[in-house]
Amino acid sequence: MQTRSIRITILTLLLAAPLAAASFLWTTDRRAAAAARAADAVAAHVDRMRDAIAEIGTAQQGYVAPGQLDEPWFEWTTEQIQALRTDISAVHSLLRSTEGPGTLAAFAESVDALEAADARTRENLGIGQDLMAADVIFSDGRNILEGMVERLRELQRAERASTTDALGSVARARWGALAVLILAPFTIVALLRKVPGGAAVAAVSSGAAATAPGSVAPGAPAPAPRPLDLAAAAALCTDLGRVSATAALPPLLARAAELLNASGLTLWMSAGEQLFAVLGHGYAAADLARFGPIARHADNAVAAAWRAGRVSVMAGGAQTPGALAAPMFGPGGCVGVLALEIRPGHEPDHAAQAVATMVAAQLAAVVAAWPAASNAPAAPKADVRSA
Repeated sequence: MQTRSIRITILTLLLAAPLAAASFLWTTDRRAAAAARAADAVAAHVDRMRDAIAEIGTAQQGYVAPGQLDEPWFEWTTEQIQALRTDISAVHSLLRSTEGPGTLAAFAESVDALEAADARTRENLGIGQDLMAADVIFSDGRNILEGMVERLRELQRAERASTTDALGSVARARWGALAVLILAPFTIVALLRKVPGGAAVAAVSSGAAATAPGSVAPGAPAPAPRPLDLAAAAALCTDLGRVSATAALPPLLARAAELLNASGLTLWMSAGEQLFAVLGHGYAAADLARFGPIARHADNAVAAAWRAGRVSVMAGGAQTPGALAAPMFGPGGCVGVLALEIRPGHEPDHAAQAVATMVAAQLAAVVAAWPAASNAPAAPKADVRSA
């Protein structure tokens, strides 16, 4: 009874995990949309305030222009100052950066100073002191207006940086949720296999056959697979998505090899009808230079993954390594293969194949802009049986 309850609980988790991940993705998408809307609203207010500042500068010059009536310009300046105060009030609730409120407060103080300078200008004009009025407009007034424009630039820079950070955080959370969504079923299947009587349920749930290479005889206890670290897999995919230079790849490839129990890892890129080894982990540089090229029709796991466009696995033995090859896809099709040499005694299960597929997909995006691999010098074909 207890075993049955455990199986029911695990199967419930199998159904609940995709729903939870989908709900989280929906929430993160709403956060991204809210951040984008707030950024657009702030930009619209800033543009209006910048236009109002320009209008005030033009109107104040009209105060002292020969043959101009002052009253229309006075009314227009007053309207623009009021518009600035309205935008300040509206934009305050939209700010997302830590620097934004302080910068906006400084801008509001500049509006107060502008209004005071404008009052002095009008007072001088009222008593016939046109030169003193012009001095206020073209010295204090102009300095205040230029300072207000600079405050708006600072506000916009701070808000843009905050929005970029927020969208980056949402993107990382989305990749993590996708990783959980993909890997959760395989992890739960692995847990089911550990429950007495759960192997058959796991086979049905995963769509796999009841037996596989290296399976034990009926009635014998199945060896417990090494649990895959889902958090490490999600973090690796996230870090690969942030790579901007190929120099950052070697430590990430090392993490991928450790995560998947691989003693060696090779990145093969296609050029014409051949694959060339362009990057690797676990091999000396001289050994890597002797790898390949591999023809499309070659009889090994790497070529098979390239031809079929799906994961290719070559089982190893107790003393011999196995191979796992995952294709990398670009917009035009398969552009290369991520090949791993699996340590003896570690069979790449469905979870490992899924993680390898995810890592290959991320690497395909990173290396999409690489030059053609055919530029690499051809070397004598090495033994690629272990990928």
